Amino acid sequence: MDELTLLVHQRLVLLHAQASSLLEAIRALDMSAHLMWVDGNPFPGADGWIRAPYPIPVIDVKGKGSIGYDPAGAFFVFAVPTAEARAASIDELSDCFKDTAVLGADSLKDYRSDHNRAVQSVVAAAHDGEVALLVIVRLGLKTEGLLRLFEQAALIMAGRLASILSELPDASST
Repeated sequence: MDELTLLVHQRLVLLHAQASSLLEAIRALDMSAHLMWVDGNPFPGADGWIRAPYPIPVIDVKGKGSIGYDPAGAFFVFAVPTAEARAASIDELSDCFKDTAVLGADSLKDYRSDHNRAVQSVVAAAHDGEVALLVIVRLGLKTEGLLRLFEQAALIMAGRLASILSELPDASST
């Protein structure tokens, strides 16, 4: 096996091991999840987003979103019907995670190009006839604390993070 082939093989083995370990951690928390192999997953290319023609491990966490692994690292995907998209949640997610994209589910058109705020992105996607949006957070190769970050992102997308934070005691009063 040549060196490049060995490196690709090692990376694929690592992706599978990371996905399997995270799936076990999710299930240990009594969350419903399953591991899938997804091909056609959106991947950032040189000329915009493309569909990867190879299968990658993706964990579907019921009612929350998905966590995937590809050669560039880990990512989260939240599929949202365009008519139900909460612009404030998408903006909050983008403020928390610097590498966030909003894509048309069918076209993979990047509606966050030019750093539009989400309301502009959602309106443009609806105008283009996109039935659903994919809100993608790319995390790169660092996967430490991935489950905690996913839970935070899922709360933001559900519009619940701000309400949970407002219920916490004020640190300045202690």
